[in-house]
This record gives sequence, C-alpha cells and structure tokens, in this order.
Amino acid sequence: MNIAITIFKYFPFGGLQRYMLALANEAVARGHKVTVFCGVWQGDFPEGVDVRVIKRPVWFNVAGVRSFTAAFQDVYNKSEFDLLIGFNKMPGLDFYFLGDSCFAQKALLERSFLYKFAPRSVLYLNYEKSVFGGDSCTNILTQIMSEQKVFARFYSTAIDRFFLWPPDISLKHIQSSGLPEVKLEFRRKLHLPDAAKIILCIGSGFHTKGVDISIAAFFELTKIDTDNKYALVVVGADEPGRYLEIAKNLGVDASVFFLGALSPIGDVLAAADVLLHPARKEMGGNVILESMISGLPVIASKVCGYAPYISRYLMGEVIDSGEKPQNIARIILSVLSVDKNYWSCCAQNLLQKESFFCSTKTVVSILEDFFTSSKRHQVVVANSKQKVILREELLAEFSGRDIFSLMENMPGVVAREMSDRQTLRFEINGQGYYRKWHRGVGWKEVFKNLLQLRMPVLGAKNEWDALNKLCALNVPSLVPLAYGVRGKSPAYQQSFIVTRELTDVIQLDHFFEQHSVSIKTKRLILTKIAVISREMHAAGINHRDFYLCHFMLDMASLAENVEPDIYLIDLHRAQLRLQVPERWLIKDLGGLFFSSLNLHFTSRDYLHFLCVYFKQDLRVILSDKKKLLEKMRARACSTYRRDFGHDPLLPG
Repeated sequence: MNIAITIFKYFPFGGLQRYMLALANEAVARGHKVTVFCGVWQGDFPEGVDVRVIKRPVWFNVAGVRSFTAAFQDVYNKSEFDLLIGFNKMPGLDFYFLGDSCFAQKALLERSFLYKFAPRSVLYLNYEKSVFGGDSCTNILTQIMSEQKVFARFYSTAIDRFFLWPPDISLKHIQSSGLPEVKLEFRRKLHLPDAAKIILCIGSGFHTKGVDISIAAFFELTKIDTDNKYALVVVGADEPGRYLEIAKNLGVDASVFFLGALSPIGDVLAAADVLLHPARKEMGGNVILESMISGLPVIASKVCGYAPYISRYLMGEVIDSGEKPQNIARIILSVLSVDKNYWSCCAQNLLQKESFFCSTKTVVSILEDFFTSSKRHQVVVANSKQKVILREELLAEFSGRDIFSLMENMPGVVAREMSDRQTLRFEINGQGYYRKWHRGVGWKEVFKNLLQLRMPVLGAKNEWDALNKLCALNVPSLVPLAYGVRGKSPAYQQSFIVTRELTDVIQLDHFFEQHSVSIKTKRLILTKIAVISREMHAAGINHRDFYLCHFMLDMASLAENVEPDIYLIDLHRAQLRLQVPERWLIKDLGGLFFSSLNLHFTSRDYLHFLCVYFKQDLRVILSDKKKLLEKMRARACSTYRRDFGHDPLLPG
C-alpha cells in the first residue's frame, strides 16, 4: 500500500505523535510506502518514511488549522495513495486516530449558548462532523471503545466504523539504565535528600493534565506531613511559567521541578515514588500504563481512558474529576505507605496478563484488510439534485443503478398506502425489506404545522436520523439500510428509506391481550421497555407516537429470566435534539401509559417501570418527579377520554 498520514505537528514526546510514528514504522517494516504530511516536524526524520512539511503559520489556531488543511488538500494527490490516515480531524480521511475527546459535547453541552458560534467552534464542529457524521465514510481507530457512544449521541456514528487500537507502549521510551543508584543520583541532581519522596507528573499540555491540581495537592501534602521531605517533578512539553507562579504563591516553589520533555523516561519512573495524573481529559493515558509496567503506583482521574487498569490490577487509586486537593493529598500518603515490593508484584501480574508492546501490528493488519477487502460501510452519492446513501447490505444489489427510479417502481406488496407516503415490502434473495416512499406533504400540511408551532415532517429524514442514532447507541430498533432525497421544495420533496424486516414478532399490546403472562416475564418485558425508553430520551429523541403497539416482541426470545428481544419501530415523526423538552417527554411517557391502561397492569408494574426508567430509588422518584408524573398521568387520562369517551380505571 501507499499510505498517506497527516498530522498538524510532530514532536518526539507527544503521545499522539508516538502513536503516529509507531504506525508509520510498522507499515514501512511490512513493505508499505508511507508519506507523512505535517505543518511542523521537530526531531529526526524516521528512516524509510517520506516526511513532507507544509510551510504554513506555526500557530495552530483557527486560521492555522484552516490554512494547513487547505494547503494539504492542494498538495495531496488522492490518486497517488491508497489510504489517508489522519491524526487530527479534517475532511476526506479514510481513517482517523481518535486522540481528542468529542468537541461537540464541549461546545453544545458544557459551554455557553454563544460558544458554538465562535469561529473556532464552527471550524472544529465542521471538521468533527466530516469525520464522525452519518454521511461520512471515515473509519475511526480508537484507544477506548466506550468513546463510540459519546460521538454517537451527537453524530449517530455507527459502531462498526470503530476499530480498537489497543495500548501501545514503547519499550525504548520507558527503558531504564537499571542501575541501583538511579534513585539517589536523580535526587542529588535536584539537590534533594536521599530519603525525599518524589511525586511525578508526566504529560504535555499542563492544564489538560491537571498540573495545577497536582501543585495544589502537593501543597496540601506538605501541610499534612511535615516530617518528611517531598518533591513534585513535572516532565512534559509546555510553558511552566504560570505553574511556577502557582507554586510560588503557595510557598512550595522550591520543591517543584519542571524538567521539560524527556525520552526515555525509564530512569525518572524508577526514581519516583508515585505518578500523580489528575487529568481534566485524557483519551487513553499511556503514561498510566508506562508507570504501572515500571512498578510505579498511579493516582489518576477516572476520565482517563486507561484508568480502569489501575483498579483492575490494584496499582494505585482512581479519583473523581474535581477531587479536592486535600483528599488527593491523603490518597498520596496512603499510596506511599504501601511497601514497594507490593507494587512490583502487581506490575508483574499486569505484564503476565496483558500485552502492550505489539498492538501497532494489529492496527496495520486492520488497514491491510480494509484495503484488500471490497467491503465498505456505506456509499454516499450526492449532487445538487439528490442524495443517496446505501449501506453495505444493499450495495451489491443496488450499486450503479438509478436508485430513485428503482425505489419508486419497486415491485412488492403494499403494506400501507397514504396520500403522502407508501410502505411496501420486497425481498432480495429471500430476505425481506420495507421501503417507505414519501411523495411530499404539500404546502397545506407545511403551513398547518407551522401555525401550530411544530416543525413539519417532510419526508424520510426524521426516521433515518432517529434509526441511525438508535442503532449507533445499541438501542434495538429497525436497521436502516438505504436513504435518498431529491427536490428542493419542502412541500414536494421526494424521499425514501429502506429497513430490514423484523420476522416472528408481535406488537406488545397484542401480546398482552392474547397471552397470560407470568409476573417474572412481565417484569422482564417492562424492564426492557423502560431501558429502551430511557436510552432513547437520553439520546435526545422523542417518538411522538410512543405506544405499546410500536414495540415489537420476538416471541422466540421469551424464556425464564432471559431478557426478551424487543424492538422500537415507526419513528417517522421522531424529533431529534440534544435534550428532550419536558413537553415532549410528557407526551411520550403519557402515550405509553395510555396504551397500557386496558391491559391490566398493576401499580407495582408501573412503579417497577419508573424505577428502571429513572434509575433512582422509588422514594426519590415520587418526591422529585412528582409534577412530571402528574402531568404524564393527566396526559394519558385525557387521551383515554378522547378515544373511549370515559375516564380510565386506574390501578389503586
């Protein structure tokens, strides 16, 4: 393969940069050609790798990022390369190494309303969408698979686009001289007594890594224990001025040392007594594993992707984000009180059970398989007149054909016919599918909805977006396989969606009407409904037609004490936001309650649903959610009176 790699800035001590270089070196070792495009390269050029520095502004602010991206796209000849791998977010990548947390989460949920309109936010959100958006064909190499759900909430990024890049530790980087006098020599270089305890911080980007938090905790430590001598040693590439000022203001500057960026760091790890890593955000955190492998206990914040290794192998403590410095100081004392032989035994256990030194080989194999395979997650064809998305399952059958003509004239059995849409069942090689064709709603329907202060449902897009988000979040629903839209007029726009058929299923309302259900089975079903409801609403989706008839139960899945397979369907009117407004939450939950009122559910059944849905103790729910529950009940009763002409018989 001829592989292109793009990274804004390379310097020898960055974690992102080390992953990039490891990938490039392994690919070259496998016989592939590798070209790295970057804005800045510090250090020696790797043997066998073609490094092309694109001369642009050194500062990677908004203008610098935009300038580098534009310059790269000017010099990048796509026909020259087989794969493009990015270590920073930008459009057009085949693979992206997930080294940064979700910017949308920060911009849309953690900052002020105006933050998302700032030039920096607009640029970064656009670049992030170009990588993670539902229309993107970019695959993601991630250190932590749990990050997929974070991006799925904002971009509906499918899980099959994520590939795990296991922890990759460089033995050369953590190599120590192994001399017994390393600890003493290190202390003497810093003019510390031989018995001094060293708290170590490692990482470039001092604010992100929480160096200010470490200094505050160190100050508290010196107050708690005045009998021993302590030093805080910081290793990493960043400007120390602000942090030295913090240390000076606290009166501990004489015991805080900034050593700059170092590699290898083995002697530093061997000399230290504990690694303190209270990072504000950290996708993985190689330094955590590097320390553990070296027998150094670790105290790290739980936001770090590799923090679970600390708990799993009993190699220190995991602290909450925002933990008070006084508490961190006490934890440091506790960890330092443990015999060092214990940490050595834990490190040996870690090395026996985990492999951290050959993961790049796995990643290059992923790239090779992707290149040699004809399979693609999806194909997107878009122009000024129409847009079509085909997923892998339908590519062989539909690729290269006039999709709109095919969908409009698809042979099959009409399942439902309405003035503005048609639902039709068809088969391919014995597998059933449903095609929903939207003809356009007309201006009358558009204006009617606008006058009612509602956004009109113009076609298949709502359902397509909702189903993709549910699938990405592993909420059981229909599997979306194709989508298309053409026409610019909102009233007469044509669109379609294709989903895979569910077989051997029954509507839940029919199931409860037709079967005598045991208490255990009923609770299992109610638990599943509550989880689906909770996850859907947490994803910012409200259904608008949220009734038991739109939950489909797989009869074959019913067994004692086994979670049944239940699927949520009919989301063509669904709405998607960052958070579901209370009005629409009440409509959904009230509709679900209404649809159950004639099915002989008991008070215990409803209370069980609430406990699962809210994930809280019942007393807390009945107290804190009292007004919401009253509105939900009123909505259900109002709908019941409208449909049946009398009040429902509510359970006591």
